[in-house]
Amino acid sequence: MKKYQFAVLGAMLMTVTSFLFGHTADAAQNDNWLNSNKTELSAHRGAQVAAPENTLESITQAGTLGYGFVEIDVQRTKDGHYVLMHDKTVDRTTTGTGQVGDLTLKEIQGFSIEDKQGNKTDYKVPTLEEVLGEANKYNLGINFDGSKGNWEDKGFVEGIMDEAEKAKVLNHSFFVLSNAGIRDQFNKWYPEATVTFLGNALKNVDSDIKELKKYKNAIYTTSIQNVDEETAKKIKKAGLKLHIYSVNTAETYAKAKRIHPRLIETDVIVP
Repeated sequence: MKKYQFAVLGAMLMTVTSFLFGHTADAAQNDNWLNSNKTELSAHRGAQVAAPENTLESITQAGTLGYGFVEIDVQRTKDGHYVLMHDKTVDRTTTGTGQVGDLTLKEIQGFSIEDKQGNKTDYKVPTLEEVLGEANKYNLGINFDGSKGNWEDKGFVEGIMDEAEKAKVLNHSFFVLSNAGIRDQFNKWYPEATVTFLGNALKNVDSDIKELKKYKNAIYTTSIQNVDEETAKKIKKAGLKLHIYSVNTAETYAKAKRIHPRLIETDVIVP
């Protein structure tokens, strides 16, 4: 298994610079990633160790640093454009205010992204098209967080799927849809797409496995706090790969490595 290290703030610039030329993620574009047994890191909202969350630069840095996947949040603007934004409003992460759905793309991109300390940056809110095109360059897989946006609306979903297919990342993606009704509807629309939900292996591993086995392609998603080696073995025995999130400390990372999941999602660990 590949060895990873924790990002140290003081050394971050040196780390990022050292990876800027030629290094890409291991995952092959559009391969049968769900059948692979290797463990890869997934950058939560992009590589936040190097750039603000859900920015185009955070995707670029995820690729250059060697992550295998990125988790993104997609919403649609007032005039129908798809953008990356975690919150319903732009208030926390930009210099602007207002709900994403009440603003046009031009209005949103007129704001500047702020970093975690509230400092204004030169980054703008990116479109989904820009982000998926950048992910394609580095063969990054995409984790679509279905808790943002209207995944009940077929038009909303079709637009995202069309963008993903055009960028050639659709076969290297999965969709986190924790609402069972929405997930089942999505599966009817796109039965080949890989789906998942936020499970709890310590409490519901058997029922979670039963639910996921309904789908042609699925991955078991759970936080590092809600899984152990025993339940991880049960998940693998059922023929499901494991995606573990909230791995942001030395202790949780060591635990995750012992479990050998397909994906480890993190805010702070770099390859």
